[in-house]
Amino acid sequence: MIGHREWFVNIDDKVKSKIKFANNSSVIAEGIANVMIQRKDGQHSFINDVLYVPNMKNNLLSLRQLLENGYSMHMEDSQLKMFDSNGRLILKVPLSRNRTFKIGIQITEFQCLAASISDKVGCGITGSVI
Repeated sequence: MIGHREWFVNIDDKVKSKIKFANNSSVIAEGIANVMIQRKDGQHSFINDVLYVPNMKNNLLSLRQLLENGYSMHMEDSQLKMFDSNGRLILKVPLSRNRTFKIGIQITEFQCLAASISDKVGCGITGSVI
C-alpha cells in the first residue's frame, strides 16, 4: 500500500477495497497498479498489484501478497531479502530496532516520451535533423 499516486504505472481507479488493520481501524484503497523500482544493480523491476491509499503516511508491503504474486523472501541474520519470480534480488534490508524492516526503495518515474520531425516548406527552413 502506497500513498503516492505519482509512483504508480497505469493505475486502475476502478479497483476499490477496504483494508482493516489489527487495531480495527480501516482505510479505503482507491486503485491498484504496478510500481517500478530501481534495484541496487541499476536495473528496473516492478512490484505488481500495489494498492493506492491516499494520504497514507507510511508505505506497507504485504509479505503474503508478494508471495501470491510470485516473489520470495529469505530472512536470515537479521536481514530480509526479496527476490522476483526469476530469482533476481529486488531488495535487501536489515531488521530495525523496533523489529520492522524499513525499506528504502528507489522509485523510478515511468515516462513515455514521443518526438516528431516535420519539414517546414514555405517558411524558408529546409533540411533535416541529424
